[in-house]
Amino acid sequence: MAKLQYAGDYVLKEALLVSSTGVRLDLVGNILAFEIFENLFSTSLSGSITFADTDNLATNAPIIGQEYLYMKIGTPTLDDYDIDFTNVPFTTYKVNAKVDANKGTQVVQVSFTSPEMLTDKRVRVSKSYTDTIDNIVTNILRDEKYINTLKKLHIEPTAGIRKLISPNLHPFNFITNLATEAVALKDNNPFFMFYESTQGINFRSIESLFAEDTFGDYAIGDFGQNEGKKQDIGKDYGRIIDFEVSSNSDMLSNIVSGMLGSSIIEYNIYNKSYEKNTYNYMEDFSKFPRVNYEDSSKDNPIYSSGYIDSRNNTIGNFTDARIHLHPVNSSGAFDSQHNDPVNSYSYAPNKIRDSLLHRQAKFNEFTDGINVNMVINGSTNICVGKTINVTIPITGVTHDKEFDKYYTGKFLITKLKHSFDQITKRHEIALTASKDSFFESLPDEFGGPAIPDGTKQETNTINY
Repeated sequence: MAKLQYAGDYVLKEALLVSSTGVRLDLVGNILAFEIFENLFSTSLSGSITFADTDNLATNAPIIGQEYLYMKIGTPTLDDYDIDFTNVPFTTYKVNAKVDANKGTQVVQVSFTSPEMLTDKRVRVSKSYTDTIDNIVTNILRDEKYINTLKKLHIEPTAGIRKLISPNLHPFNFITNLATEAVALKDNNPFFMFYESTQGINFRSIESLFAEDTFGDYAIGDFGQNEGKKQDIGKDYGRIIDFEVSSNSDMLSNIVSGMLGSSIIEYNIYNKSYEKNTYNYMEDFSKFPRVNYEDSSKDNPIYSSGYIDSRNNTIGNFTDARIHLHPVNSSGAFDSQHNDPVNSYSYAPNKIRDSLLHRQAKFNEFTDGINVNMVINGSTNICVGKTINVTIPITGVTHDKEFDKYYTGKFLITKLKHSFDQITKRHEIALTASKDSFFESLPDEFGGPAIPDGTKQETNTINY
């Protein structure tokens, strides 16, 4: 087992490019850099590899964007967590080449993605299923007619037998649709995600990610910094190299998206009736677990509960800011998809009425809520879907006594880029971490009526 020399150390164990003509190109000695991208909201991995083509391989092989890339990278002492794509290689799809006029060397950059992505674009699913959603997802991913993947699957069990039809959809589109209807068997939560990480293909609820052990602790400044001191690799792995808050609760966007308030109207075309369900951010905040799954006291709204107008409205009271329509059958007990006079009792209805608004708000909280961008020393055992603890000092403070009591805390990694530099022999990770709550609650006096009752507004009219 190789010894870890420093934080960000890595070993490139294999980099083999197999051309469309069957030519095998060992790129280990030619690689300059390579990147791998993960995204909690993306169905597949992607990346690029850059190498010096001293033997004009790109022309002679040739390399045309139809190659297979076999790759294996590891962090010393973490052999069980190699980024290993030697059994299921990446598929290349784009080639860029340029010549360094000064050195007379051709530099080639090849973009690649998971082979399942290309397979998905080539096939469609026209089939009915009667099964649990997790079994349907597994079937599509393993079926040789569709995705036929050999990768490790992380599929969370779902509740209820469903009768569902894929109307000539691409497999990933169908699975993404299934994620909107899936409900976890364990705790009945509806927040399912379909994504790929370096550790496999995932169909899991956000709550299951929250419930896992936190991956590690990271800090800015002297909280984790080890510069000028005796080398401590452990502390260096916990040091944030670069950091910025990328999103800080865009209220306008959150109003439009329905994160703060929304409604769903179920209308019955048979008896001309309807029912309306609403979502109010402040009132519904605690109905489902949040990022601090094990300690809800650390999950607090990122907006004030104070009144925003003279009618004592809070930010969540405007539930008509976004309205959804959903049709149901004549009985109202089951959605129209399961309207079977004989056997409808055996099928579980969808939970759109109960889950859509919460699901929409939850995902908006992670895309338009509290997001931070970080650069850390890389290791191959970290991937999207992991949670981390981040300590953020108060602006201008570099010691370990004062930290931001709102932003500090547990975050979920939603985006991640592995960067491997063969020149410096360093592995760095640029990631986006998100959270759906403040570490501490806002003060009770925070906020208040914008226009207090009884206050007369003075207006001036100018006539031209």
